Amino acid sequence: MIVTVYGRLSNFLDKFSMDVALLFARLAIAPVFWWSGRTKVDGFSVTPEAISLFQYEYELPIISPVLAAHLAALAEHLLPVLLVIGLTTRLGAAGLLAMTVVIQVFVYPDAWRVHFLWMSVLLFILVRGPGKYAPDQFIFQDKK
Repeated sequence: MIVTVYGRLSNFLDKFSMDVALLFARLAIAPVFWWSGRTKVDGFSVTPEAISLFQYEYELPIISPVLAAHLAALAEHLLPVLLVIGLTTRLGAAGLLAMTVVIQVFVYPDAWRVHFLWMSVLLFILVRGPGKYAPDQFIFQDKK
């Protein structure tokens, strides 16, 4: 009985479109970064509080806190939009994956459970592409 039910479920899932899974992955991960970006800005300006976070809490090596705050705010607004609309999707996923690695290594190393989940979704998108529900599919399709 259980083997039969499991077999039927497996057959159904085999037919489930990878493109739908990729669309859901893109739509699921994008808001995580978008809303983080929204906390760093007031209108079109990076807030003093965001710069202060980069200066005193995050303390990233090499890069100035002001530049880091501006780059993070820009990336957290631009890259999720690329994922949602499916335009240069792999570039968006790669940028957010790199950002997540930096956050994991330098900012919140104890939050690896959440970061590992984010990285898994972003890696899935990076490796598989955006799926057919994206302009990328038409713009960058293989011309062989």
